[in-house]
Amino acid sequence: MSRSDFPVDALRARFPALREAGDREIFFDNAAGAQVPDDVIEAMREHLVRRGVNRGGLFARSIEVDRQIAAAREAVAAFLNARSPEEIVFGLNSTSLIRTVAEAVRPLFSAGDRVIVTQLDHEANVGPWLRLERDGVVPLVWKVRGTEARLDLDDLRELLRESDGRARLVAMPLASNAIGRIVDVAAAARVAHEAGALAFVDAVHFAPHGPIDVQALGADFLAFSGYKIFGPHIGFVWGRADSYRRLTPVHDFFIPAEAPYGYEGGTQNFEAMAGMAAALRYVMEIGAERIRAYETELASALLEELRRVPGLSILGDADPARVEARVPTVAFTIERSVPRAIVERLAERGIHAREGHMYAPRLLEAVGRDAVARVSLCHYNTRAEITRLGEALRSLG
Repeated sequence: MSRSDFPVDALRARFPALREAGDREIFFDNAAGAQVPDDVIEAMREHLVRRGVNRGGLFARSIEVDRQIAAAREAVAAFLNARSPEEIVFGLNSTSLIRTVAEAVRPLFSAGDRVIVTQLDHEANVGPWLRLERDGVVPLVWKVRGTEARLDLDDLRELLRESDGRARLVAMPLASNAIGRIVDVAAAARVAHEAGALAFVDAVHFAPHGPIDVQALGADFLAFSGYKIFGPHIGFVWGRADSYRRLTPVHDFFIPAEAPYGYEGGTQNFEAMAGMAAALRYVMEIGAERIRAYETELASALLEELRRVPGLSILGDADPARVEARVPTVAFTIERSVPRAIVERLAERGIHAREGHMYAPRLLEAVGRDAVARVSLCHYNTRAEITRLGEALRSLG
């Protein structure tokens, strides 16, 4: 997909924050939270005006709330190719939902069982599983290899062999929020299942960048957050019906233990559900495959531009020839410049970026970094903005 084939200008016009900012700002911090289109704002406004009541009542507006909740589950299920909307659990965000699933998984473990986490993950998909150690569960770490910070399947196979049949779960990312690397989740899930372990996937970072087919991925559970994919602050977990049935959720005594309701404590954010359904309709209208194709071009251009900045070092794979193995998120450092100073200077020029450990401190420790600067693009960004980034970075010296 070439620049001329993707309607980026028309799509940008649908985002009020981008319209208001004009050329004054460049939104390159999308991994922390993407902007929302008019459709999402209108869906939330319309819900609050027309359905600003609680669910479960016998009057018309309450009945409409129930219908909206069902429609939101159907939208997420369609986006993920889930077998049933009942496999979709709503919550505050992915972090809290991963904790919810981890607590529900706890009864499956006995002292001495293993849980496997990766060095590539956001801490949200590490900490909840490591807390099982309080019950005598032994955590194992699937480490990254080399300067490219790559997860190798042979290393996972070795961890599972060492577990001697006692591995119960493998947690992994679909894409790294720090360096943009995509993980072969389908292959890893097969390896995990062959060893009798469940596979849990954090898809938060990949979700806005391309299609997700949970049937093809083959995992047991997958989480992502709405505000990363052009929606409001709300989270989702998808799980296979038979995998949910193995768990013991913490729930109120009068609520059935099965998904989704056994995992949704209290009143949910109904207006956010309405907005999330609109966000996914927006993505499916464009086509996740089209977004992926355009962003692959952006990622290639971004890597080429950053390679022209003196003293700049990219964390992970920096080769534009292997751009298909990443999303347009890049972490980097520049010689004799601390990441915070880099990001502050970019902010002075209206360019959004981020610095720090990116909630992936284990990854940075593995590659010998304390902090990095990160730019993260999505489909409403442009080649012209990448050029401006390169010019700004070259002027920092």
